[in-house]
Amino acid sequence: MPSLRLLLPFFLSLSFLRAAPAPLFDGHSLTGWEGDLKWWRVQDGALTGGSTTEKVPRNFFLASTRSFQNFDLRLKLKLTGDPKTGMINSGVQIRSLRVPDNTEMSGYQVDAGDGWWGKLYDESRRNKVIADSPNSAAVTASIRPGDWNDYRILAEGPRLRSWINGVPALDYTETDPTVALDGKIALQIHSGGIALVQVKDITLDPLPPTPGAPTWDKVGHPKPIPPRTPAAKQKKSASAAPTTATPPAAPGRNISYNAVTTGPRTPEEERLSFTLPPGFEAELVVAESVGVGKFINVTWDARMALWTMTALEYPVDGNEQKAASDALFAAGGRDKVVVFDNPYAAPAPGRAAVTTPPRIFADGLVMPLGVQPYRDGAIVQYGADLRFYRDTNNDGRADRHDVILTGFGTQDSHLFPHQFLRQPSGQIFVAQGLFND
Repeated sequence: MPSLRLLLPFFLSLSFLRAAPAPLFDGHSLTGWEGDLKWWRVQDGALTGGSTTEKVPRNFFLASTRSFQNFDLRLKLKLTGDPKTGMINSGVQIRSLRVPDNTEMSGYQVDAGDGWWGKLYDESRRNKVIADSPNSAAVTASIRPGDWNDYRILAEGPRLRSWINGVPALDYTETDPTVALDGKIALQIHSGGIALVQVKDITLDPLPPTPGAPTWDKVGHPKPIPPRTPAAKQKKSASAAPTTATPPAAPGRNISYNAVTTGPRTPEEERLSFTLPPGFEAELVVAESVGVGKFINVTWDARMALWTMTALEYPVDGNEQKAASDALFAAGGRDKVVVFDNPYAAPAPGRAAVTTPPRIFADGLVMPLGVQPYRDGAIVQYGADLRFYRDTNNDGRADRHDVILTGFGTQDSHLFPHQFLRQPSGQIFVAQGLFND
């Protein structure tokens, strides 16, 4: 018994060697945080981003002034807004830095929002979802819409884990040695909608650093994102195949958010960048040319003619500019459904791009993302419609069309039906993307 009385204080003293989690928000000020004060403030005892009266024009972030490497981060997040006004979305940036001369952050984002809960997005770096939740159904079921949701994010070396309302959401291990494992904590309010994100009860328990971990200072800080001006879009090297000359957007349409972060490749550079398994070869069949570009949907008919479309009017966003979007669909646009009747005529090896101009099957369109050859024509998506365009006089061009199904949304191009797939039974399967509620 005496030995127990001696050892008990010893073990209690060990429990106090590790510091308690530290609050990152004092509950009443932006001390320790920096961001655009038009869009970020303290409201109702919470860090608050966005607006209840004005659409958020770009992504805005409130970032910590300190950097962290390994940590156990906990917070409560509430996201509110009207989905009819646009995208209602937020997220928690970790191990991130600001992009110079930009509102963006570069780094991991643990996402928040309908269709995004539990995902890990690589913001302004790889620009894609790099991990989804294996428990997405359970995570979604746990969400309290318009109310507070508990987030826990655990970063230990290359491994990132998260829990939402106690449900395991992410377990991702970074394999790229050039990705920094340190950086700022930041909160996002996403562009596009009238929305608020509020965050409170933020604590961070720092964990021991990982020896030799890549950091931003080692791998290089984020580079500026160059603006995509009309002049820049039309530049090409002397050796490049002709690229699409992009006319200015229709009056009143803002497409600044369509900026890219890297310069264009020539078609041959793109072909050579492919990684193929042994025995496979990539051949260049068709390249962009003046007036024909941005091949999104590609399919073949029974004669093996290649059908595709242009997307010169991209992007069309009725969430942001409904009047301009509605007017564009009503008037028609610069896009076309085109056909390469003999796409395999180019000589081997390497196969240069087809030089014969494509046959224009239908024009005066706006982003016809879905094309399916059928009988004497093709089923084509146009705005809210699925239309059957027909060549009744056999001259190679559509001379009439009928609406066979309508009612799809035009608020966002992700709503458009696409990827048509004809079945042996005579059915045609159609994919529809984001916001299809």
